[in-house]
Amino acid sequence: MPSYKIVKGVKIAEDALVRIWINNKIVAELVSNPELLEELGIGYAYSEGYINTLGEIKEVATAGHDVKIKLVGDVATRAKKVEECGIGEFVKNKSPRRIYDYKQLTTLATEFAKLTIWNVDPHLAMHTSALYLDEEWAVIHDTSRHSSVIKLIGMYLKRGKEAESKIAFTTGRVSSDMVYRLATIGVGAVVSLRGPLYSGVEAACKLGIQLVTNIRNKGFTELCP
Repeated sequence: MPSYKIVKGVKIAEDALVRIWINNKIVAELVSNPELLEELGIGYAYSEGYINTLGEIKEVATAGHDVKIKLVGDVATRAKKVEECGIGEFVKNKSPRRIYDYKQLTTLATEFAKLTIWNVDPHLAMHTSALYLDEEWAVIHDTSRHSSVIKLIGMYLKRGKEAESKIAFTTGRVSSDMVYRLATIGVGAVVSLRGPLYSGVEAACKLGIQLVTNIRNKGFTELCP
């Protein structure tokens, strides 16, 4: 479960500014719930192109709100702050350009809704993102929809086995940074319980990733391809 504080008897989800270090250099500051920070660091390093496999990581250490990653070799680093509605940068696309059945996606969206924080603990104001991996679910709750996707990538890599079917789900609006990151692990479709953002639609269509979003007064609508 995500971390939270009790204020006057009310559960309040924690959000923190987390710093990610690679080879003793800060490469990112991003807002996240301070749980599963190792997954956050690994997911960030991979989706930003610092590593291609977990074997390139020598050590991951977390202390407070810092995630310090030591790589086997040297890499050129760049510092950036991940914005809450950021426009992403293309790194690599491993998506299979596979078209899933629309009915399958909407049926899975109903299953995903049962796994969201709204049903797990409705007191916490958080997002939920998930990967559907060959009939298994990997689920992350976070105060940031962007960080939840990064943690999902780290969780998937730590899982240690490939999945033929990779479908992503989120309670948040899909922006381009989320699409670009999910493409690095070969996600073929993204389904959002919220409405679309143009940067996310543009990125998904460009990469050949199926995108379905829940549009007000219209319901689930396939926007890409």
